Amino acid sequence: MANFNVTTKVIIHNGPNDSADSVTGSYAKVVNDYIQTVDDGKTIRSIYAVYLPNSNCVMTTIVHDS
Repeated sequence: MANFNVTTKVIIHNGPNDSADSVTGSYAKVVNDYIQTVDDGKTIRSIYAVYLPNSNCVMTTIVHDS
C-alpha cells in the first residue's frame, strides 16, 4: 500500500454564512486559521467544501502534506 504522508482535516460548521475571515467564530475564519497553520514547505493537495442540507452544515476537507 502506498504511503502518501498526508494530513486530512475535516471542518464542520453549523449554518453557512457570509462572514469575512476576520470575524471571530465565522466559518471563513476557522478555515483560514487552519490553512495558516500549514507550513510553507507543505503543499495543500485538496480543499473541498460541501453543503449538508439535512443538518444545515458546511463540511470542508483539507488535505496537505504531513
